[in-house]
Amino acid sequence: MVKVTVDPLTRIEGHMRVSAEVDSNGIITSAQSGGMLFRGFERMLQGKDPRDASLHVARICGVCPISHSMTATNALDDLYQVAESVPKNGLAVRNFIQAANTVASHATHIYILFGPDLANPRYRDVLTGSTLGLGATGEAVWKELLGRFAPLTYKIDGKPVPVGTSYLNAIPEKKRLQEAIALFGGKMPHQAVTVAGGVTCTPDLGEISKAAAIYLKVMEFVQNYTLGVDLDTWVENTHYAKSPDAAVKFVIDHLSGLIDKSGSDFSREKGWKDVEFYAAFGSELVGEKLLGLPASLRHDKLGGYSDASKMCFMSYGEFYDSTKDGYTPSSPTGERFLTSGIVRASNLKFEDLDTTKISESIECAFYEDDTPSRHPYDGTTVPISDASKINLEAGPKDKYSWLKAPRYDGIAAEVGPLARMIVAQDPLVTGLAKAFADNGMSPANVYTRMLARMQETAVIAHKIVDFLNDIDPGQPFATPLDMRAAKDNRGMGIWEAPRGALGHWISADKSGKTKNYQAIVPSTWNLGPRDENGIPSPIEQALVGNAISGVDNIGGADYTNPVAILHVGRSYDPCIACAVHTIDATGKNAPRDYELF
Repeated sequence: MVKVTVDPLTRIEGHMRVSAEVDSNGIITSAQSGGMLFRGFERMLQGKDPRDASLHVARICGVCPISHSMTATNALDDLYQVAESVPKNGLAVRNFIQAANTVASHATHIYILFGPDLANPRYRDVLTGSTLGLGATGEAVWKELLGRFAPLTYKIDGKPVPVGTSYLNAIPEKKRLQEAIALFGGKMPHQAVTVAGGVTCTPDLGEISKAAAIYLKVMEFVQNYTLGVDLDTWVENTHYAKSPDAAVKFVIDHLSGLIDKSGSDFSREKGWKDVEFYAAFGSELVGEKLLGLPASLRHDKLGGYSDASKMCFMSYGEFYDSTKDGYTPSSPTGERFLTSGIVRASNLKFEDLDTTKISESIECAFYEDDTPSRHPYDGTTVPISDASKINLEAGPKDKYSWLKAPRYDGIAAEVGPLARMIVAQDPLVTGLAKAFADNGMSPANVYTRMLARMQETAVIAHKIVDFLNDIDPGQPFATPLDMRAAKDNRGMGIWEAPRGALGHWISADKSGKTKNYQAIVPSTWNLGPRDENGIPSPIEQALVGNAISGVDNIGGADYTNPVAILHVGRSYDPCIACAVHTIDATGKNAPRDYELF
């Protein structure tokens, strides 16, 4: 047995440690995920004006500030009892800001954070080596991987590698989308316009037109690099397909056509844009078995769940119906563009979301509580008082992470683009998930996570124009608050960050000040430790059974290049900065007692 530890896992937000036990065949038998970052937000809001929350929590992370401020604003809408009367203009502006941030975040992850893994020399050895004997085809695939996704200042065997064309050209597009957000939000990161009751900005036709122009410029990148099919055609035949089978058939037929006319040339000039290239070569089932390609990266054999009874997919729902005023804080099924819901991994059946079934465990986290698991309205964040018990190398039955362990109805929940697309019953992603399940494989794996992220990017990019068109400059953008409504009240904000389900829960005291504040973020769901029942988190389950070097350990296991840990870890797009919260244990900065009214 060999212990392989990656500490820290790089190309993510924050400090994450992943350790795995690997048997003599190079197969991971157990894993632990640890959040190494120690910081604080939940307690600092106590005793403050609740309205401060939407600005303060944006600082939890510079990558996901829109989602945090939006989720806090949802909680405040609920606290002040104005959610049902937020003007549709306010909802449309919130939708646009969120959509632009999600597209930017997904593009950053696909090209800058995950993409460089595709240029790992492990794939050169497999594709161009003698074991598989792929010849010109293997050489061509490796050439494309390196030529598209190699990062800045990259070297292989000590020799510099030119930066990948997709990697390099994706960077300016994030800048453009940040500028579009700043048009409405004042600045980015940490926009300042989403407030309880609506938004503080009042964009005119000029600003709306400028945002649309920026969007059209971003679409040029999509056409040239990302997708070889017109966006309208792709979305119409995948997200709006008449059935999952029809959506999968559309993609398979499209890829088959590219194979027939390209031979061993998989370049963009032959129609192989980045989505097509990964869709074909990322999966053994799709690439080798359905398309007849001689090899694949076999990402569908990494990051799956062997015991589906311990896993579900969860979404809180995202994007309001901005054709009318108001929304429901509990996000009932079907109200938002991407609906809320639960899908059990064991049968892929949809269930309505019930937020009363959410709990958070501190059993294996560095916190103290006389109750191991609580609903977030009753949550506490008290770090352990004995520093000697902070052992980052502790075993799975002890405390080993600064992340807590959220659960839904007692089991772990994967959140993120894959969960959202499955819950929303996107025909393409649902069809692929069913295909993997029918072939005895996990519907969740590195391949489906990445393809779902690509699919969601296309769906949101297609929808973003509707959000702009829903803005009517001549109508209200906010509704006034009755400050007294917060007294002895509480509010729940449930929303979606690019990385998955994000929830904020706030309670106010008799003076209308914040009494308690709890945030459960996507990376806490995906990357937390075990709970009081010993159930591992999604990533801890997803690593078990993986070949440590990926691609079925062809050529032998290389413990110095643990491709499985890198791919699986990054497939969740971790954000540890969002996931860890604590308090000032000294008591020197205790909340002051003051009245708002």
